[in-house]
Amino acid sequence: MTANFPLTGFGTTLAEARTVVSFVALAGVVYSIASVMPELPEERVQLLQKTLPTVPILPVDLYSRGTASQWDEFKHTTPDDYIHNYPEVIDLKVNAPAGTYDVVAMTNWRSWTDRRSLAFDDKLSLDPDASFVAFDFWNQKIEGVFKNRMSIEIAPHDTRVFQIHPLLNHPQLVGNSRHISGAYSVLRVNWDDAAKTLSGSAQGVSGAPYTLWIYVPKGQSVSGVTASAGGRRPVTVTQLQDGNALKVTFKGESEPVNWEVAFVQDSR
Repeated sequence: MTANFPLTGFGTTLAEARTVVSFVALAGVVYSIASVMPELPEERVQLLQKTLPTVPILPVDLYSRGTASQWDEFKHTTPDDYIHNYPEVIDLKVNAPAGTYDVVAMTNWRSWTDRRSLAFDDKLSLDPDASFVAFDFWNQKIEGVFKNRMSIEIAPHDTRVFQIHPLLNHPQLVGNSRHISGAYSVLRVNWDDAAKTLSGSAQGVSGAPYTLWIYVPKGQSVSGVTASAGGRRPVTVTQLQDGNALKVTFKGESEPVNWEVAFVQDSR
């Protein structure tokens, strides 16, 4: 009997496994997972954790792959010399409590590192005159602020996934560690301009670290961070700010964790 290996299973590099789970998660299709799960290394298990569950996505004309009429035309080729219409950019439009933004997967099918440029107006139909904050999901970092286009390097056979948010004039949630969509687990997000507080509610995995990534505009700084489970029991929170990137981490609870970050305007 032939074993049915998981999509992220053996025979692929970590980069190739990231590509597989990124395509599965952003297309909304069902995972094929078999009995070898206990044998998966921790790094592969984490890929599944960050892309499950599959969210209710209904892609329509996601991309056009085309087809060759004769197998002899490409049976001896590889992506290094013939891409054969493999999708190189996938764009998922999100409108959820986490915000209205794009999740973009960029794939390098080649066997060497490649630099790619993504035009926001041409590929994503975004305002060419607006600025956007890009959060790098797999590397868990804020990539930066871009206008109209961004240029990035992609390792061989790897896929980089970015959550691209319109830049606002106040602190904003741009990503989290739980799910590739940036939307699953986020129950609520609110900015109170009068109180200068960003707050929200998240349902993480009980006992597992849950990280929020917040973009903080220049001239503002954090004055306090609090969190509670079910709105009552205090939850321990750690925070780390590096430039415009604020990392807020707490452990998931059986109940939703309500969190709040207060800001002040720098006097200097």
